[in-house]
Amino acid sequence: MKNAFAGFAILACGLATTPALAQSKQINMGGSTTTSGYYPYYTAVANAISSMDNGLNVTIVSPGGFAKNVQLMTSGQLDFGGVSPDLIQDQIDKGNDVLRVLWWVNPAIQNAMARKDAGIRSFSDLGKFCFHPGMAGSSTQKAMGLILRALDVTPKLHLSDSADAINALKDGRCDGQVKSITGNTLDAATAELNLTTPMWPIGYTPEEKAKVKKALPWISFVDVKPGIVEGAPGYTTHALWVGFAATKDMDDETAYNVVKGMWAGIADEQLALKAIADVDVMQQTLEVSDYPLHAGAVRFYRERGLTVPDKLLPPEMKR
Repeated sequence: MKNAFAGFAILACGLATTPALAQSKQINMGGSTTTSGYYPYYTAVANAISSMDNGLNVTIVSPGGFAKNVQLMTSGQLDFGGVSPDLIQDQIDKGNDVLRVLWWVNPAIQNAMARKDAGIRSFSDLGKFCFHPGMAGSSTQKAMGLILRALDVTPKLHLSDSADAINALKDGRCDGQVKSITGNTLDAATAELNLTTPMWPIGYTPEEKAKVKKALPWISFVDVKPGIVEGAPGYTTHALWVGFAATKDMDDETAYNVVKGMWAGIADEQLALKAIADVDVMQQTLEVSDYPLHAGAVRFYRERGLTVPDKLLPPEMKR
């Protein structure tokens, strides 16, 4: 496993080592970048699972995004991790139906912003400008690429990490970017940028929204309230559901304990991610998922008294 993760940022959860923990089964959880607004939530999940008396110890791995998580999970180098529905569908389209949902967290708003002086107001305006579509290996970048293709818009893409994208916007080398946010407020890096380089939201027109939904039915849309920056109107942008999955090769007992541990720490997780403060993520999962659960997850959902719809039962349980 050390060789498999060479070059990645592997971050321990900070739990005290005890004799019992030393004998635990080590499993690796893929998150996103450490600068993501979701990272405190991933840490809370890892700590919750590791704190349970279930024989598991979780280490957070940050390979660079959900697309990388899926690559590592399907190649047997990562136990479970953050995913978005487009990446599950992509695997199915490739004939590789191995991913199984553990739970869905919430829809991550994909917030596109441009330098205010660029005059960009909709995605169709991007054609002659420079645009950062998200970090390489992230579901943000993958989805943005599909959206631009659906709209037949071809900006000059600035492919870099998030820090360089901010610097490129600051010094005028680039004009816009898209980043995940967890609510109706800017992420910290863009908020800081806005202090010296005024930014403005890029929204979807009704026509753009219809085109994207027709081409990419798994995309969700959300309305952002007025005032994300001073004077900005409300606007419509897209969102990707953030969730956790494993492959069907994870044994049922491990998957059961992963979900059980997550639920045991839900109070701390809600503090870490205020967007889910009033959300029952397990009930929500049953309502929004279009993809089957892991058999071990089904067991825990049923233990909580929840009814798992037949469509969410994995093929392994129907044999």
